[in-house]
Order: sequence, then C-alpha cells, then structure tokens
Amino acid sequence: MDYQPLRTGSVNNSNSTTLTAGRRQSIPFDFKRFIAVVLADWYWVLLSVLIALTIAFLYIQVTRPVYAIKSALVVNEDENSNSDILDKLNLVKKTPVNFFNEMNAIHSEDLVAQTVDSLNLNVTYFVKGKLHDNELYKESPIRVVFDSAGYKGDHTELAVKYTSDGHFDLRENDHTVDVTNDTWVTKPYGRFKILYAYDPTTPNKYLMNEITVKIEAPEYTVRRILNDFKVTSMDGRTSVMDLNYKDNIPDRGVDFMNTLIRIYYRNKLRNIDLGAQKTRDFIDHHKADLMGDLRAVDSSVENIKEENNVLDLPSEANTFVNEKNLMNKNLDEMYAKRKALINLRYLLQNSRYQIIVPLDIHDNILEGLINQYNVLVQKLETQEKVQELGPSNPFMVQTIVELEALKRRMLDVLNRISSSLDVDMDVAKKSQANNIAHIKSIPTIDRNITEVKRGYDVLQNMYLFLFQKGIENEISVYNESNKSKILVAPYASSTPISPVRNYIYGLWLFIGLLIPLLILLIRQLLITRIVNETDIKIISEIPILGIVSRVDPDRLRNGYIAISSSVRTGISEQFRMIRTNLEFINFTENRRVISITSSDSGEGKTFVSLNLGLILALGTKRVVVVEFDLRKPKMAEFMRIKDINGVSEYLTGKAELKDVIKPSGINSNLYIANCGQAPANPGDLLAYPSTARLIDELQEMFDIVIIDTPPLGLVSDALVLSKLAGLNIFVVRQAVTTKKQLREYDELCKEGKIHNPAIIFNGVGYLKQYGYYYNPNKEYEQKLADYGPKQGRVYGERRHEEHGYGEERRSERGYGERERRYEERSSDRGYGERERRYDDRDRDRGYGEERGYGRGYRGYGPPPPPRRGFFGFFRR
Repeated sequence: MDYQPLRTGSVNNSNSTTLTAGRRQSIPFDFKRFIAVVLADWYWVLLSVLIALTIAFLYIQVTRPVYAIKSALVVNEDENSNSDILDKLNLVKKTPVNFFNEMNAIHSEDLVAQTVDSLNLNVTYFVKGKLHDNELYKESPIRVVFDSAGYKGDHTELAVKYTSDGHFDLRENDHTVDVTNDTWVTKPYGRFKILYAYDPTTPNKYLMNEITVKIEAPEYTVRRILNDFKVTSMDGRTSVMDLNYKDNIPDRGVDFMNTLIRIYYRNKLRNIDLGAQKTRDFIDHHKADLMGDLRAVDSSVENIKEENNVLDLPSEANTFVNEKNLMNKNLDEMYAKRKALINLRYLLQNSRYQIIVPLDIHDNILEGLINQYNVLVQKLETQEKVQELGPSNPFMVQTIVELEALKRRMLDVLNRISSSLDVDMDVAKKSQANNIAHIKSIPTIDRNITEVKRGYDVLQNMYLFLFQKGIENEISVYNESNKSKILVAPYASSTPISPVRNYIYGLWLFIGLLIPLLILLIRQLLITRIVNETDIKIISEIPILGIVSRVDPDRLRNGYIAISSSVRTGISEQFRMIRTNLEFINFTENRRVISITSSDSGEGKTFVSLNLGLILALGTKRVVVVEFDLRKPKMAEFMRIKDINGVSEYLTGKAELKDVIKPSGINSNLYIANCGQAPANPGDLLAYPSTARLIDELQEMFDIVIIDTPPLGLVSDALVLSKLAGLNIFVVRQAVTTKKQLREYDELCKEGKIHNPAIIFNGVGYLKQYGYYYNPNKEYEQKLADYGPKQGRVYGERRHEEHGYGEERRSERGYGERERRYEERSSDRGYGERERRYDDRDRDRGYGEERGYGRGYRGYGPPPPPRRGFFGFFRR
C-alpha cells in the first residue's frame, strides 16, 4: 500500500522551501548543480586550460607550417591534340580528348621529374634555429649545382661555411675541404659546384651562418612530391582540373606549380607542332599541282565567253528568261486595255445614258470625261422623276444635249488611245522575238563551256579540300596550344593548413576543459550522499516540508537552540516557514503528534525537534517535546534539566506524568519530557500500553506533541512510534544522509509501515559545490541589517500584514473557541497549578536569572502573546 501525500500542490517561499506531492520528477542529471560545482572549482579548470594552451603553443612553435598551393586548369575536349595527315583528311575517325588522360598526364612521374630537375628541388638548405632547423629557399646565400649527369647517390648531407671572399669550407662526414666559388667539386655521387645565389654586392643575413645542404636522389624527391601533389576533378561534371600541392615554403610551392604547368604546356606544344608541320608540307605540295591544272581550264572558258560576248552565262540566261516573262505580261495588259476600250466604245454608241464604271486605263482626260458623264447621268435620272413637265422639260433637254456632247468627246479620246496602244503592241512583239532568239542560243554556249570544264569541278574540289584542311590544320594548332587554359593561377594560402593555429588552440582548449569537467562529472556521479533538494526529488516522492540552513555552533544556545523571538535570523524564518507549511497539513486521525526521526545519529533530529517545538511555542501553542531515544538520552543535558522522572520511569510505572513534564526554561509554552534513566529494555518498553497512553494524555494536555525518536536505521523504535503520530518527519542532513538511506525510508513509506511522511532538509550549506548560487539567509539578514533593529520589527510586522496573518484569519477558522476549551481542560486537570510550581522551583534554584531562560522568557525579549489555536500562528 502506497503512502498518501500530505497535499496536492506546493508551497513556495523565499527560502526555496517546497511542499510537493504527485508524480516524481524525472531528473536524470542536475546540470545546475554541476555548473555550480564547476564554478566552485574554477581555478582547477583554469589551470587545466592554461596547461593545454601552453602545450598547443609549444606544438605550434615546434611544428613546421605547411601551406596549400592551389591552381586550376580548364581542358577543351573538342578535338584530339595529336593529328596526323590521315586525321586531317578525315580518312580515320577523330577521337575526343580524354579529360582523365590529361589528369594523369599532368600528374605523371615524368612531368614531375622534369620539374624537380628544372628547380633542383632535390637539394635543400637549412640553418639552425632556436627550436628546429629553418629551411631556406630564396633566402639561401648559396646554391649547389650538379652537372648534366646529375646526382647519383641516395642521400648526402653537406655543411657549407663561408670563410672569405669566394671561399667556403665544405664539411662532409667530419672531413672539411676548402672550396672556391664556381669551381667544380668531384665526388663519388657526382660533380657539383657552389654558386652565390644572390647579388654579392648586397648583404645576406645567412651568409655567415653554417648552411646545411641536404641532397637526395631525384626519384625520392619525385615520390615525395607525388604524395603531396593531387590532381582532382572539381565536381565530376566539368573539365576543370584542380591542382593541389603542399609545401612548408609557399614561394617554392608556387614555383613548383608554375614550372610544372609550363613544362606541361611545352611538351604538349612540341608534339602538336611536329604533327602540324608534317600536315602542312603535304597540303602545300599538292595544292601547287592542282593550281596549274585549274588555271589551264580557266583560260579555255575565257576564250569561249569572248567569242560569244558572254560574261556570266547563267546570269544572262536568267535575265533573258525574266525579260521574256515581263514582255508577255506587258502584252497581256495591252490586250486587256484594248478590250476595255472596245467595250466602252460599244457602250457609248449603242446604250442609253448609263453610269460608266471606271476602267483600268490610266488616262487623265478620259477619266475626267467619264466623271462628268456620270454626274450628268445622275442629274438626268433625277429630272426624269419629276412628272409635272414631261419630256418637254427644258432642263431635261439641256442635260441630254450635254450628254451627247460628252459622248462625242469620249469617242475621240478612245480613238486616240487605241492608236497609241497599237503602236506599243507592235514594239513589244518585236522585242519578244529578239529575246526568244537569245534564249535559244544559250544551250549551245553552255554545252561548249561544259565540255571545257568537264574536269574542272574535280580539280577545284580537291584544291578547296586541301585548302580547307590547311586552314583547319592551322586552327587546330592554335586550338591545341590553348586547349588547356589556366583558370586559376597558382597561389599559396595566406595561412598554414597544418598546423592550423585556431584548430590546435581550439582542440587543446577543448581538451583542457574536457579533462577537469570529466573529473568533476565523475566525482559528482560517485557522490552517494544527499547534497540538495534535487537529489531528494529524484529518489522519493515524499514532500519536503522545509529547509534548515547550516548554523554556526557559536550562535546556538545550549548547543541546540537557534531561534529567538527578539532576533530575526534566516534560520528563524526557515522554521517559521515550516510552521506555516504545517498549517496546510491534514494530520492522520487529527492526531497532533509529530514524530521526528532520521536514518542515523548526528543528522539533527533533536535539533529540529527542539527548534520546531520552540517556533510553535512562539506561535502561542502549548508544545511538549518528548525524548523517546531511550538508548542515548541527551536532552536533559542539553536543556539543563534534572535527568530524573523521565519517560522511561513513566513507562515502567515509577513516575507519574506530572513529574515527567518539565518546563523548557526557554519559553513558557514549551515543555520537555526527557528520557530519564536509560532502561535495560528500551525496545520492550515501547511495546507497553503505557506508551500509547502517554501519547494520548499528552495530546489532551498540549496543542502539539513532538516525539524525538531514535534513528530509523539503527533500531525499530521509530517504526513503533510512527504509528502513534499524525505526521512523521524524516530529517535529511546535507552531505551526511546517504541516498541509500533515503531510498530505504521511501520503501518503508510505500509499504505502509510509515504513514503521512514528510522531509526536513537540515544542515544546508548554500555552497556552489552543492548547486546553490546564493544564500537566501544572508540576503534576508542583510535586509534586516539595512532596516535596523527597530525597523526590522516593523518590516516583519508589515510582512505579516501583507500575507493576511492575524486575528481576522484566526477568527474565521474558529481557533479562539478551541483554545478556550484547551484552557478550561488544562485548568480542570491542574496543569496551571503545576506550571506555577515549576516556576517557583526554578526561581528558588536560580535557573531563570542564572541561565537566562525560564517561564518568564528572561533575557530574550518580551514575553510571548497569549496562547491561541493550533493554526493561528504567524508566518513570515
């Protein structure tokens, strides 16, 4: 059976005290606490980072930088780069340039070997530096040059030291000889000489240094360069080659790339020129023979054209045909005009007056007469419609006269036009006859020219073909020479690609941060004790009733009391918050008995019991703290009361209840029931009926009964007493209580062995290593210090009023009536008289004045207000 939570919801306050229930929060890792731990141990992290950055700095200084040299070539894949005469005559099929063949060609060992030989890259020069030898390239004051036979050894190291003008000391294998500038030196591995690599008139800062010359076989240098030299395709879709090379000297790398490309072009052009010259000689020879034959044919054609007075036979034939067609068209138009003239003449002679439609005869006189005639015809038609005068209408007669006159004029014009048209037709017919005669003579002329030029087209086609191939050959040479173009000129990166400073520093910075963080993380994961509220929430669903801060023992009275009504401290406010949270708790069976236990001794259960009882007493509650730790009784010593007539004596029947209850000497509402003498059988005593009877009688006498039980992890006494309590509080102390102990308590609650549980988190130190970023107690006490003692009380009273605590709230809940019932019951049982006897005895013994506490609460401020109901106390 699972335990029931105190309430559903939460109560929050300024000290982060929470009272929660419901489902357990699934928090796999507390990042907030881990960050706080890192901040607490920041100096270790900083030291690790500094060490890591120092290692990175030394690595960068020792390692030689390597630079990236890049270039790009674009390859034209239209035609083959090597063409012979058969390719130029299209007698064989042309094959396109293979892009990947070009990539392999430029990455070939032969091409790299020519570059190495050209730049003498198998000879390197070094001077001693602070951390490592510095390699020289253009800064070297000397050059070691071998003859045409080259270097024949595997590896040789020489030391050259300038001695005087033109003289050097050459040391090899501890053997030193004097060598003169530009003088051949013969060795088993080859013949070489030492030359100045700079202008002797200008100083060189390395001239006086000893130069170490390292010589290796060219094939070794070629293999090493091929490993660092890569030719790749940019994206696989274009014919662009990316050339990438790595060198620790940027200028040497750029020189290598430029020389490699230059030699690559030179080799390609050499092969192209050889093939192109052979093609050029063949074409020129055959073109000269064909040209003589063509000239003979052209002379014969020229004679035929002169005899027949023809310049261009096809053009003239087309001209004659076009003229014939034009003449036929003109004759057709003339016949049409003639027919139109006949029709018009017939119309004028044989018809009455009618409108004449305009004719396609371009004559201005005729067109004017026709227009006048049409106007008079329209006028005549209008006059005929007038029937009043009849045919004798004078206007009508006048119109007819004018029409007749126009007819005669029009007939004269028609006769004139007809005569002119007949003359034009005769001329056109004669021209047509001449044109037809010329057309008939063209085939004869064409046949004669064709017979002469029968072999001309073959000769001309052959000549043009050779001429075209000659031009193609020259264009091919030009195209091949520009087939591979430099898309990106060789250049060196401005910063080294290895080691990359930012990358190295970033990597070692990460390592410097990672190592301490891993150590701190492992240390956090190995922590087995409870250090903050998050640990409690992860393990258990038991609500946290409140948090109690760690207290300096010097600030405690009697070693256990941390609360005073006259002084406001952070821990006092924390206990007031616990008191406030108790207001929202439903006690089991309305039993106002609070059992306080812990997993082990030293976790503060007695401290919590006494201070919780005192804070409730300050809230006008009659509280008794019962010491049930029968095995290790200490409360009498702490509270400075006589260790006689305690709980053990009552349970065994040796003392009465009135003798067991003693004033605390701290507050008039707080009483102590100490253990008394340690019994021989404490476990058996708790099983006596007198134990339950004791609790019941104390409930009737006091508002709150607090039971200080033995540790839960040592004996079973706490389990027995928990059944008599309405609320069971488990004290968890920071960095003392283990997670295993809290889990065991949680299991007991889930099994139903402990009901209505709650947790008080005790001894909390607000340290960064525990996940806290500030101390709320210091903040609260600083506010009180800023207000001052008097203003501090005003500040506290204002806080009470703002939260609505006071008589009005108490009266709404009916606490006053219940308090009066408690007063009457206490008076009937004689408790008031007994309290007066305790006060008299304390005064007789001098406890009040000497110890500073007692029923009158001497030395700790004004007496508390009169008792009120259980829930009618103030909270901050």
